[in-house]
Amino acid sequence: MSVGVGRRRRVSSVLVLLAFASVLVACGDDEEPGSLPTSPAPASSTPAPTVEPSLAAAQQQALAAYEGYIQTYALASQAADPDDPNLARYVADPLLGQSRRNIRKLKDIGAVQLGAQKASVVRSEANLSAKPPAVTIFSCLDFSDMKVVYRSNQSPIPGFSISKTRAPAVVTVWQYETGQWLVNATKEGSHSC
Repeated sequence: MSVGVGRRRRVSSVLVLLAFASVLVACGDDEEPGSLPTSPAPASSTPAPTVEPSLAAAQQQALAAYEGYIQTYALASQAADPDDPNLARYVADPLLGQSRRNIRKLKDIGAVQLGAQKASVVRSEANLSAKPPAVTIFSCLDFSDMKVVYRSNQSPIPGFSISKTRAPAVVTVWQYETGQWLVNATKEGSHSC
């Protein structure tokens, strides 16, 4: 195997992993990178269902952690900076370690992310009696404004493109003993986007 073929295979396998990891990180409409859209309350003659204040507060804090993670992951990937301290403000292990490894792979091959993934939340569910308390977020990820290029000249990486620009994701956010809500895990969802 020639050196060029071996490097292309290594770059290709790294980028496939990065694309899949990114699928589990973000999506949306035309908002700023990482923003989570808000939708107006539907017009209706029936009163809106009430949500227990503690559940509403938990969901709001979990959504803020998810939005922070989307934004900081995009910024760290754009700089190929796996040690960005802002990541730990919004995400915990095992996802923190996985996110840093994925960004380090970008750095190792001399690549960066251009643009950003976007996220739109479909719904969220809080379970405050779980140990630890958790919020599950069902999200749609959009990668149409994002690509991975070589840092040195912003040229596309041969053999790499993001083929699936929209994907569903299920995100778990836990409340830790400190009271802080941190994104803990993501996986591909089965809901429609």
